[in-house]
Formats: sequence, structure tokens, C-alpha cells
Amino acid sequence: MSAIAAEGIVAEAPRRGRPRDARCDAAILRATLDLLTEGGASGLSIDAVAARAGVGKATIYRRWATKEALVLEALTSDNEVIEVTDTGSLRGDLDEYYGQLLDRFQQGSGSDVLPYLIEAAVYDADVRASLDAYLANRQQPLRALLQRAQRRGEIAATVDLQVLAEVLVAPLMYRRLLTGGRIDRTLVRKLLDIVL
Repeated sequence: MSAIAAEGIVAEAPRRGRPRDARCDAAILRATLDLLTEGGASGLSIDAVAARAGVGKATIYRRWATKEALVLEALTSDNEVIEVTDTGSLRGDLDEYYGQLLDRFQQGSGSDVLPYLIEAAVYDADVRASLDAYLANRQQPLRALLQRAQRRGEIAATVDLQVLAEVLVAPLMYRRLLTGGRIDRTLVRKLLDIVL
């Protein structure tokens, strides 16, 4: 064993092949988002993503081992977050938040993406961890407006804001994923009346 290896210093082997092209990554993620919007997860294939992005399937598989990993990274790359301005009241903030959430629910036909990922997460710990991180990130605007309301004294300091956030989102997810019931302003108004 050489003195360098004995000290724990190991020289990196030179990388082979061309370096990854960030433009390919962006094109693949954009193609994935577009296809999810157009046909949902059930209509998404690696072949279709490759064709839309103008790359080979091997290029995709070198970057993402599974379709689920690709879908989650594509969703995460969509950095259009809900931004709720301070309306001065919890009800006003929540009304604005729900308005933006309803707009997102009604865009595109990719309504099967979340159920698809939830199913995959049951069997794959990596998908579960990525989905948890994605959902926590998406819930950040709601948590921020609840924290703001708590500082204003509209929510008691003893209230667990994580549980409250889950309570506020759960009825929408229940209807979207299980019953297919209407998700509209009427539901939001009733929900706010009950919770607040």
C-alpha cells in the first residue's frame, strides 16, 4: 500500500465520456411536466419523454433510475409556489391560499399523478422519502401563513400548526383522491366556517 493510500488520500479516477449537459436535464424535466399535464401519469412513458425532449432513452435512464424518480424531480423543478400576501386576517390569507390551490387543481389533466406516486411510495422507500420532501415543500406557504396568524394572535400559541395545516388540506385531498366530490369555492367557504 502506498503512503498516500495509507493516509486515506485517494486520487479520483478521471471521468469517462462527455460531461452531463444541464440543458438536457431541463428539457427532460420540462417534457415530463408537459406530458403529465396533458395525459397524467398513466399516459407518461420514458419513450414519450425522450421524444418530446429530443434525447435518447439512455440519457434519461442515466439520470433517473425509475419513472417515479423522474416524475418527482419534475414536480420539484416546477418552482411556481403559492405566494400568499398578508391580507391582515387568517380567513383572508386562507381564502387567497385556497383560491390559488383551486386554480392548480383545475389546470391540466394530470390528476392521477399524486395517486400514482402515493401507490409507488407504499412499496419504495426512496419514492416515499422524495414524496414526503416534495409535499413538505409544497405545504410551506400554508405553514407560513399559519405562523403569521399565530403571531397576530388569531391562533392560540398552543395549537400545533402542522396538525392544523393537515386539517386544512385533508378535505381537499379526500375529495380529490377518494370521492371525486366537487372542490370549489363553496367547499372552501364551508371548510373555513367549520375550522375557524
